[in-house]
Amino acid sequence: MGGNLKEFYLDLNPLTLLRSPNRDVAETMILFGYMVVFAIFCYKITMILVERIKPAPDAVHEYNRRKVARMGFLLVFGIAYLPLIFSSLSLLPTVLGLAGAGIVISLKEVWLNMVGWFMIMGSNGFKVGDRIEIDNIKGDVVNIGFFKFTLLEIAADPRFEQSTNRLIHFPNYNIVLNRFFIVSETMDFVWDEFRVYLELNSNWEKAEKICSQILHEELVLAPELVESKIREMSKNYLVRLGKTTPIVYTSLEPEGIILMCLRYLTPIRSKRLNRILISKEILTKFKNENDIHIHTH
Repeated sequence: MGGNLKEFYLDLNPLTLLRSPNRDVAETMILFGYMVVFAIFCYKITMILVERIKPAPDAVHEYNRRKVARMGFLLVFGIAYLPLIFSSLSLLPTVLGLAGAGIVISLKEVWLNMVGWFMIMGSNGFKVGDRIEIDNIKGDVVNIGFFKFTLLEIAADPRFEQSTNRLIHFPNYNIVLNRFFIVSETMDFVWDEFRVYLELNSNWEKAEKICSQILHEELVLAPELVESKIREMSKNYLVRLGKTTPIVYTSLEPEGIILMCLRYLTPIRSKRLNRILISKEILTKFKNENDIHIHTH
């Protein structure tokens, strides 16, 4: 009985299996299980060391550090395990045969996910922190994986750009198959328009002057900031913004009302705050003018 237990122990001993030159399929699978358990243990230790040795100053640094550690760990262990898994070439057809059915079924999406990952990581892709819109869903990129990326969803109302606090996962093949829009940290401002409707008997010239004054006092971006952003984007794109100062467009609508369209550049994450600022300034200054009347639908 003792001899049988000893033989059983030796058969399952990972060192014995590792040194064995002629492993069968069952022994290879057992050894692979040992390696997975060992890899998980080493991964946990690595993550603990990364967090404990020098705490990250903020969430962004912590995320990037864990991401680099995770990718480095997978790369090192992947390279180290390949010779062990395929040390016996006679087992290679068997392993491929067992996995063949699943590979054939999922091959298309897997390859597209990989191609999508390379597109994302390329110079024309995006990175964590960028705001993108894909498949009519807008959000901030919070994670990029080899097979999927994750967005923190932004509300559909274009006036406010507020987070819904929901995470949405997209397979990377969406980048290959669908068009997407990027507002990156490299060029993190967009054109926004704020519309004010006035009654036909309003003094539109005075109203236009007041609106223009509000824009130029509160919402003019520093020219050097705009120039630096354009230079950064010009490394990958031919960008010409033209006029970047705010402007007020006045037009007469078919309904017999006056439309004043305030157009200005705003940082993407300050869109709602700037709209609130404009609203308060307009309400305050129009209140003191007896010849300016805001149209109510």
